[in-house]
Amino acid sequence: MSVATKPIHSNAGSRLPKVVIVGAGPAGSACALELRRRGAAEVVVLDRATYPRRKVCGSGLSPLALEQLRQLDMLEQLRDVHIEMKGLQAVGPSGMRIMLQGNKGAWVVPRAELDNRLVQAAVRHGATLHEGTRVMEILHAPDGTARGVRTRDGEIEADLVIVANGSPSSFEIDTHPRDGIRTIVGWWQATLPNDTGIMIWDERLGGYYAWAFPEPNGIVNVGITIPEGFPRSSDVRALFAEILEEHFAHVVGSATQIGRFAGHPATVTTRIGKIVRPRTLFVGEAARLVCPGTVEGISFALESGRIAAKTIARSFDIERGFSTTAAQRYRLEIATEMLPKFLAGETFHRIMRSPTLRHRVTQLVGKNRLAKLSHFVGEDSKAA
Repeated sequence: MSVATKPIHSNAGSRLPKVVIVGAGPAGSACALELRRRGAAEVVVLDRATYPRRKVCGSGLSPLALEQLRQLDMLEQLRDVHIEMKGLQAVGPSGMRIMLQGNKGAWVVPRAELDNRLVQAAVRHGATLHEGTRVMEILHAPDGTARGVRTRDGEIEADLVIVANGSPSSFEIDTHPRDGIRTIVGWWQATLPNDTGIMIWDERLGGYYAWAFPEPNGIVNVGITIPEGFPRSSDVRALFAEILEEHFAHVVGSATQIGRFAGHPATVTTRIGKIVRPRTLFVGEAARLVCPGTVEGISFALESGRIAAKTIARSFDIERGFSTTAAQRYRLEIATEMLPKFLAGETFHRIMRSPTLRHRVTQLVGKNRLAKLSHFVGEDSKAA
């Protein structure tokens, strides 16, 4: 396909800024939708895929993600393709089992539906979507600021570029070493009793977990996450086969598999790195906004996309881009909203990885609350 190139107007004061968003996943689409709902920018969204497309993910929507979707007026638009996960059976490293049932609930929406409906909502509000368009590079002016992108089909000029192309992003500017996670997922025509999900912390997964989540139409997705560099991470398919046989044979043993296994890398973080330049913002997984411990990224993708849109609406100047103050405010808002959750997730991951630490934590809590915590960290209550 050919992409029309539109130069930046000289009469900047009489027009909206032109924003090019690289990536139509939850982060990019939430940003596009929020921008257009506010009437704050002309928005062009580019993605190399054609929608709807399958995405490697457990597809679970936490209460945090559901709140972001509510803010975007998207819950009703997803209701016909969701399934409510009635509860979660959590199995700790020592085999302790507990049924978790929160008051706020959780949904599962297949990513093919979630991502497609989000970007189509942005289109209905006035965004332009170019599917099947691979972005090769971000174009820069002589002063180093972004002036647009180059795709395989041509150049597109812009006042501002939003990088939302997932992890690891080929355009990222955070030079700190990546804390990588590997994920592999499969789908089966099967059911889980009472639409209850399963999460199992297995010692072979380095403090992470295997899961089975229900999807609409009698489908179950099953997957594992493991840190890059951990033993067996280079042999993840064989490990996945072992986990399926040991923990999920009752779910998928006689079920029909749908398609092939699929893998996806992620980068978790406990810090907010470099995610903003005068004419470039990073959101979602491209900004490494994935929680350690849970490897959950959808809620943070949605929220960072919305924060980016609000920052653009209140602080972006067509002639000068973002001021130093506006750039610092964006990074600070991202950090304030997300770092406490990331740090809690990292603490949980460390506890689940260390039998000694799990035992010590149960001792520190005391007998009155020991049973509750022992379920959380997977230790038998007699350990104290």
